[in-house]
Amino acid sequence: MEMKSPKAVVVIRQWVGARLQRKIVLILALILLIISSLLLVWLMDRYQDRLIGEQARASLQVNQLLQASLENAMLKRDIQGLRDIVDKLGVQDGIVGAMILSPMLEIRFSSDSAHLGTIVSDPVISEALMSQEPRTSLIVAADGTELLRSVNPVKNREICTQCHGPIASNPINGLLIVDYDAASIKQEALTSVLILGIAGCLVVLATGFGIWIALHRLVVNRLHHMQRTARAFAAGQLDVRANIRGTDEIAELGSGFDRMAARLAQSLRDLNAAEAFLQDVIDAIPDGVRVIDRNFNIVKTNTAYCTQIGRSMAEVIGEKCYRSSHGRSEPCPPTLVSCPLAELSAASTTLHKSQHRQFHADGGELFVEVSAASVDLVVEGIATPCIVESIRDLAEQAKISQDQRLSEIGFLATGVAHEIHNPLSSIQLAVRAIHAQLEQSESNQQSFDYLAAAETEIENCLKVTDGLLRLSQPPGEERYLIALNQLIPSVLSLLSYQAEKEKIVVDVDLTPGLRVIAAESDMRMLVINLAQNAFHAMPNGGRLLVTGSDEGAHIRLDFKDDGVGIPARNQDKIFLPFWTKRASNREGRGLGLTICKAIIDGLDGTISVKSAAGQGACFSVTLPNADADND
Repeated sequence: MEMKSPKAVVVIRQWVGARLQRKIVLILALILLIISSLLLVWLMDRYQDRLIGEQARASLQVNQLLQASLENAMLKRDIQGLRDIVDKLGVQDGIVGAMILSPMLEIRFSSDSAHLGTIVSDPVISEALMSQEPRTSLIVAADGTELLRSVNPVKNREICTQCHGPIASNPINGLLIVDYDAASIKQEALTSVLILGIAGCLVVLATGFGIWIALHRLVVNRLHHMQRTARAFAAGQLDVRANIRGTDEIAELGSGFDRMAARLAQSLRDLNAAEAFLQDVIDAIPDGVRVIDRNFNIVKTNTAYCTQIGRSMAEVIGEKCYRSSHGRSEPCPPTLVSCPLAELSAASTTLHKSQHRQFHADGGELFVEVSAASVDLVVEGIATPCIVESIRDLAEQAKISQDQRLSEIGFLATGVAHEIHNPLSSIQLAVRAIHAQLEQSESNQQSFDYLAAAETEIENCLKVTDGLLRLSQPPGEERYLIALNQLIPSVLSLLSYQAEKEKIVVDVDLTPGLRVIAAESDMRMLVINLAQNAFHAMPNGGRLLVTGSDEGAHIRLDFKDDGVGIPARNQDKIFLPFWTKRASNREGRGLGLTICKAIIDGLDGTISVKSAAGQGACFSVTLPNADADND
C-alpha cells in the first residue's frame, strides 16, 4: 500500500521545487548541517577525551601529593591520620570517594566505611598493580554513576622494608584510589559542544543567506531573465533577446541563446516566406487543390477550391474532406463513391482520376473531375502520407470549351467581316449610287425593282454578319440591360439556314418590353444552345415555339419542340456534363444544357423541363425581371 505524504510535506516540496535557488540553498544547507553534525560528534568525543586526560593528569598530581602525605603518616604509623586524610579527601568537591588498598586488593582505608575489608576487582586497579604505574580510566559504578578512577601504586622503599618486607618480593605497599565525578566532565563537554553547535548553525544560516543572495544576483536573476525571454520568443515575439552581460558561463549561455534565437527567427521568416510562396503558387492554379492526410483532414488548400464550395480558407483547413465537399458526417462509402484516399491506399498506383458530385455551401450541386496523387509530405515536422487532389469544375470546363468554340467562331466572324461585310457595304453604296442615277434618267420601273431587291438582300446579309460579330464577342463579368425582344429574334435568325435545311419551323411569341440584366454573350449562348437542343430532338423536322412572358418579378421563356421527347429515367441526367443522347444520332459533347444551367444559376434563375417519350419537350427558363422594381 502506497503511503501518502502529509499535506505540509507536499506543500514544502512544491515550494522548494519551484525555484532552482531554493533547491541549491537547501542542498547546501543540508550538506553543511550533516558535516557540522559529524564534526560536532567527533569534536565532542575528542574534547571529552581531552578533558578526561587533563582531569586524569590533575588527579595524578593530586594523588602524588596525597601519596607523600600518606607515606609520611605510614612511616609514623599514624593510622588515625591516614583515616582522617582519606575521610577528608572523600568529601572534597568533585570527589566521590577515596580508599587505600593492600597489595592483596583489600580495602584497608575508605571514605565509605561500609567498604572496609572488602576485596576490589577492577581491571584498572589490576593493571596499575601489575605495571606498578599510575592509571586513570572511566568506570561505571554499581549504581550506574560514571566515575573517573585514579589509581596510584605506593611503592615499597628501604625505609618501609621493616614493615612490608624486602622490595624484591613486595614491590608495592598499597594502592591509593581516588574516584572523581565524571558527570561534570561530560556536562562540560556537552555544553561546549552545544555552544559550538549553535555557533555552527549560525555559520550555516549566514552561509546559506550569503549563498542565497549570491545565487539570486549571479545566477537566478539572469536565469529568470532568460526564462522570460524564452517564453516571449515561444509566444511569437521573434525580436526579443536575452542580452546578458558578462563573460561567465551564464553570459555565454545567454549569447548562445541569442544566436540561436536569431537563427530560428530567420528560419521562421524563411519558412513563412516559402509557405506564402507555395500558397501563392497553388492559388494561381485555376483548378481547386486540396491536400488530405490519412485521417481525412484537409491540411492545405487553394483559393480556387474555396471558391468552388463557397467557403473561406479558415473554414476549410482542418475540416474533414467528406464534410467539406460532400456534406457528409462520415467518410464516403467506397462502394458508392470512388474515394481517392481509399483507392490509392488499396492500389499499388500513385495516381487516380474520378468524377464526383460535390456540394456548394448554399446546397447547390457541383460536378467535378478529381485527379489525385499519393505523396509523402512533412506536416508539422512529421513525415505524413497524404493525398493531393486537383478538382476541376466540369461546368467551368464546359464553359471554357464553349468559350473556345465561340473564340473560333469569332475568328470566323472576323473573316466574314473582312471578306463579306465590307464588300457588301461597298456594293450597297454602289447600288444606291446607281439607283440615284436611274432616278435622274428615264429608266423603266423594272430596273428600279431589281435594284430594290438587290439592296434588300444586301441589307439582310449585313444583318447576318452583324449577328455573327455579336455572337463572337467574348463573355465577360460586366452585365447590361438586355432587351430580349431584340436579342432572341436576332440570335434565332442565325439558325434560319439550319432550320430550313432540317425542315423546322421556328415561331417566336414575345410579350413586348422583356428586359433582363445579363451579359449579352451569355444570353446569346443560352438561346442558341436551347434552340439547337430542340433541333437535335426533331431529326425529321417539326416546330419550335419560343415564347416569353412577364410574370412580375420574373421573366419566363419557354422553348417548346415537337421532338422525340425525353424519357422520365433520363430527365435527371440531361444537365450533367458530358451526358448526351441525341435523337439525330449526331455526335455531341453533352455540354450545351450544362452551360445553360451554369448561365442561369449565375443569374439567380431557374431551368426546368417537362417532357414525355414521343411527346416533345418544353424547357422553361425564369430570369429576374429588370423592370420588376418599377412595377
